[in-house]
Amino acid sequence: MTIPQYDNYYYRQGVNACFTNKNHIPGDTHPSPRNTILLQSASSFSSTHKDEGQSHHEQGKQQGNVNHPDQTSAAAAGDAIPIHLAEGICAVYKPIGWTSQDVVSYLRGMLERDARSRGAVLSKRRSKKSKLKVKVGHGGTLDPLATGVLVIGIGSGTKALQQYLQGSKKYRAGVELGFETDTLDMAGEKVKEMDWKHVVEDDIPSILLDQFTGNILQKPPLYSAIRKNGKRLYEQARKGMTEDDLEIEARPVEIYNIEYLPQDLEGNTMPCFGLDVECGGGTYIRSLVRDLGNALGTCATMKGLERTQQGPFTLEDALPKEKWDSETIYAQVEKWNLILSESTSMSIPTSTFNHDETSISSDASLAEE
Repeated sequence: MTIPQYDNYYYRQGVNACFTNKNHIPGDTHPSPRNTILLQSASSFSSTHKDEGQSHHEQGKQQGNVNHPDQTSAAAAGDAIPIHLAEGICAVYKPIGWTSQDVVSYLRGMLERDARSRGAVLSKRRSKKSKLKVKVGHGGTLDPLATGVLVIGIGSGTKALQQYLQGSKKYRAGVELGFETDTLDMAGEKVKEMDWKHVVEDDIPSILLDQFTGNILQKPPLYSAIRKNGKRLYEQARKGMTEDDLEIEARPVEIYNIEYLPQDLEGNTMPCFGLDVECGGGTYIRSLVRDLGNALGTCATMKGLERTQQGPFTLEDALPKEKWDSETIYAQVEKWNLILSESTSMSIPTSTFNHDETSISSDASLAEE
């Protein structure tokens, strides 16, 4: 098969970034279908965010929501309108084409506009030391081409996110045998092709059980956010460095359960199939697919990925994009505060947030798909 050639998605520099077809000819009005989907996703994020931002900005101007000295004095006296209507944990469904930090930025902006519309006092500039700010973080990175459950912390709930970075997660992945890309997924360039027809489908479940269950060693992808020699791996890969140049070490990860599915995410069969994976923090499903291909005497690439569960949150609990509004988000946080309060291991801290929310959500040492 022919794989569309895209600039790697780690080139993204904010919400207006998009994926560019490397084979695109200037003036070509027929980009590839997959490229069109990704462009529409990025465009949708940018335009929606911009329109909503302008609307709420005008509303704020009309209502006179300005940080005045007397409001600051009231805040110091403890009489301020609360910045957050609820603090804790909830889950959203990350759309394809968005980075996990895109989601955090979108939700933070939405809740900031809500806070100002209620007359709450916010700092003009976000800083680590400021307490007058909306605090939002996420509990485990999903790559832009992945979808599914993304745990979100609001206010003091951001302090509970570390356990979600390290805790159990479930994924459903699509796999195709016979080729491998430099990014180990469909966003990369094809770098290897091998015959797959010798693979016996009935042998795959036993190989998964024997070689890919329990504590295993896994080498992270070259295109990942892990740091090596003080720089992100993907930054060094973009400069032409290879796995051999960087001497990427294998790391211990834990696979609690892995099951073979005869169809991938789109219903295709051999050489395509699916995997249901439950694993610990820091696991790269792309690397798992690569290593499975090697174990089968061929090569393999991840076609798609959906996180189906993170901690107690399942797909049914993850709010889809069309329901992302301040009222619904806060309602979900309150709902999950009640549910999680029944388990002391999942209790939400109530102390004041005292560090930058992005310190959790951008922890590269625990980066995942």
